[in-house]
Amino acid sequence: MEEKHLAAVCGLYCGACTIYRARKDGNREGIERIAQAMSSFIDVTPEELDCDGCLAGGRLTPYCRQCSMRLCAERKHGVTRCSDCPDFPCSLVTDFNNDGMRHHAEVLDNLRKIAEVGVEAWLEGERKRWLCPHCGSPSDWYARTCFHCGKDQPRRLPSLPRDEKKK
Repeated sequence: MEEKHLAAVCGLYCGACTIYRARKDGNREGIERIAQAMSSFIDVTPEELDCDGCLAGGRLTPYCRQCSMRLCAERKHGVTRCSDCPDFPCSLVTDFNNDGMRHHAEVLDNLRKIAEVGVEAWLEGERKRWLCPHCGSPSDWYARTCFHCGKDQPRRLPSLPRDEKKK
């Protein structure tokens, strides 16, 4: 599969990344909104928000360039993703999974699934999971409406413990 680079070291599916999708879709306004939202925790310009995917060997967002899990895997022989590591699950990936960001909350399950079915099968499932059910265009983790057809998108990410309390 040509898209193996979209299965990130940490177990995220880069193909549903809000930044990756906005660039792929030519959504300049979306990139500017993302840069503004990120400015509270990282100094970034819209131009710097360009990424080819975690393992593509090309451009990475500033956040992903400094990712501790990606840097850890680079130092370990035979480790491409955290699921390949004899130390899995370590505190780096567990803390990331539990940091309160909805799309991070599934990385442990994703990595276990990658180890179980293989990266190609996992990627095929993720690619299908993140298609708009109305027009079939790719969508991102937090899209409420499809950038292409404008229709409402289903909630696909897991609820966080604090979300359960709000109900």
